[in-house]
Amino acid sequence: MTSGEFVTSESKSSGFLTAKQSLVEYHQRWRKIKFNLDSLDQLTGGGISSRGVVEIAGDAGSGKTQLCLHLALVCQIQPPIDQGNVRKGVVYISTENPFPSKRLVQMEQAMKRNLGSQMDLKKYTDNIFVEHLNSGGALEDCITQRLPVLLENNPIGLLIIDSITAAYADEQNYVERAQSFRRVVHTVQSLQNRFDFGFVCTNQVRSVVDSSTLEDEKIVPALGLAWGSLVHTRFQLSRIPGTAGERRCQLLFSPTAAPGRCHFVITEAGISDLT
Repeated sequence: MTSGEFVTSESKSSGFLTAKQSLVEYHQRWRKIKFNLDSLDQLTGGGISSRGVVEIAGDAGSGKTQLCLHLALVCQIQPPIDQGNVRKGVVYISTENPFPSKRLVQMEQAMKRNLGSQMDLKKYTDNIFVEHLNSGGALEDCITQRLPVLLENNPIGLLIIDSITAAYADEQNYVERAQSFRRVVHTVQSLQNRFDFGFVCTNQVRSVVDSSTLEDEKIVPALGLAWGSLVHTRFQLSRIPGTAGERRCQLLFSPTAAPGRCHFVITEAGISDLT
């Protein structure tokens, strides 16, 4: 028996797997959801992870919701990897503004024109389950009680919360707020392992001034460390002044890609690479 065979045998008997075995046996855990944009896919090394919490932060008008709508559509046209060859839908929880259904339809129509034969004739908007909530308690109830029932009966590939900040805007008990964050995230992570879907949420930003100099103002995601410690991948969007729809996307941290930045543009047709 070679040393490699010994490790394999021992790993199986003890419950451990080698890294290679894990990649094969749990391949769905390492899959990525592509943006279908060269700039963002190169920045992220192939897209966002289907595990963990992916946050898109930015100020008002920076493109957070636009990017979420884009992901809600493109994740449905990517090749399914499950044995049933079933394409998965999307759950979109809106907490800040009414769901932008007209904008979603506009983006879907433009995407079908651009991709042509790569997209079939079905309506991808019909496979997006929308909920509107206005409090952290309602969000937690939805995630812990109603979402598991939906997942049991519908194949879902992506969960979007837009935004996590607005849901907790009126919560003044910061200890309870932090505990609610953890309950929501831990429930989602447990469901991800059972049903295999990605999780994206948006977050607002706030200004922070260096306390030692009272200068060096910088923009950081809201909700502090209580929320930030639960995030696995963080993007921060910003507008480019004087341009027609150009946005900068910074990848601040990720377990699967190095920090970096790229640019994209938002037009009437949706999100596209800079030309």
